[in-house]
Amino acid sequence: MPRTAYIHSNDYADLVSKLPSNIDRSKKVHALIEAYGLLRLRDLTIISPRKASVKELCRFHSRDYIDFLNKAEQYNSGEESDEGNGNNDESGNPHYTRASARNKEDKLEEYGLRFDCSVFEGLADYAAYVAGSSLEAATLLCDDAFDIVIHWDGGRHHAKKDAAAGFCIVNDIVLGIMELQKTFDRVLYLDFDIHHGDGVESAFQFTDKVLTVSIHHYSEGFYPGTGSGTSTSARTKAVVNIPMKAGLSDGTLSKVFDEMIEPLVNQFSPDAVVLQCGVDGMAGDPLGKWNLTMTGYSDCLRKVMAWKKPLLVLGGGGYNTMSTARCYAYLTSQILGRTISDEIPEHTYFEDYQPDFSLFIDAGRHADSNTEENLVHIRRLVDTQSKSLPFQRQAYT
Repeated sequence: MPRTAYIHSNDYADLVSKLPSNIDRSKKVHALIEAYGLLRLRDLTIISPRKASVKELCRFHSRDYIDFLNKAEQYNSGEESDEGNGNNDESGNPHYTRASARNKEDKLEEYGLRFDCSVFEGLADYAAYVAGSSLEAATLLCDDAFDIVIHWDGGRHHAKKDAAAGFCIVNDIVLGIMELQKTFDRVLYLDFDIHHGDGVESAFQFTDKVLTVSIHHYSEGFYPGTGSGTSTSARTKAVVNIPMKAGLSDGTLSKVFDEMIEPLVNQFSPDAVVLQCGVDGMAGDPLGKWNLTMTGYSDCLRKVMAWKKPLLVLGGGGYNTMSTARCYAYLTSQILGRTISDEIPEHTYFEDYQPDFSLFIDAGRHADSNTEENLVHIRRLVDTQSKSLPFQRQAYT
């Protein structure tokens, strides 16, 4: 059995559960995993989350952005003084004038904190703990303390150097990979979220020491609008995008992994792997684009584990909370080599799983638009991208 660690505490789950895009998700995910008895297994070590320092956050993020995160709640509420800016109202009150409000909105928008990443209570602590916990996970792998570290509350792949984006306040993935690079020469980043992993790709696109591979939905108007597989520049070193159409099924995902991803891994021969397990491609997710089930995700996870490389497993998207909890519970059981019942065990959130109270969910009924003809096109895209990679093809060991 791989030596496995799991980043978690109840206080941390409460904090992460305040994220507006995933209210209460963290608490429900960990509660189900605990209800199955997985957190009490001797094969699993629980690691306390930790808070990243400003210096650690600024390894990737700009100091201006991190400083703004630390005062964003007060700024958003109007507590930040505007004295001296000439925007006083007739009473001399420097707060809440129209010009002042516009300035505040502009500043929030500049740092990506107005729309999909709105300010919430505990924002700065959230960012610091999510980043610090992925840093801790990476450190444990660097120290050879564990073979696999799970951090389901991480995986925020859209955040930019100086702005939040796509429900992602801080890019814990980039920071985690940078930490892994202190020990491991080559790091593979594999992203299964339905959205393109643009923030991570952007951070490492000019190095040949990190290979970023993203399989994602790509269509006109779908966020973030990147990852077509045809737009990499001549300066890009190690980026491969696998754009899929609507209705992606477990069978097609398995075929893509075997025929397109596995050869890339053979070519790159990584020393460590970071796996982003966003599950917003599951059937029943509000995004409604793919037909995946937890079987498809677990099939890929087992194949990644078979490489027997130090592995950081992260969460990501997933907007049907109960489906996300089901999937992460099942993936945790697979990592630990345990079989769990299809019947949801009684626990605090038991009633949220009605009417069937079943672990497994059925695949969606949307037609898989990724026909063989389309897969031939995607294979050509991937082959073109792989030929430009600065690595020698070699047998994987």
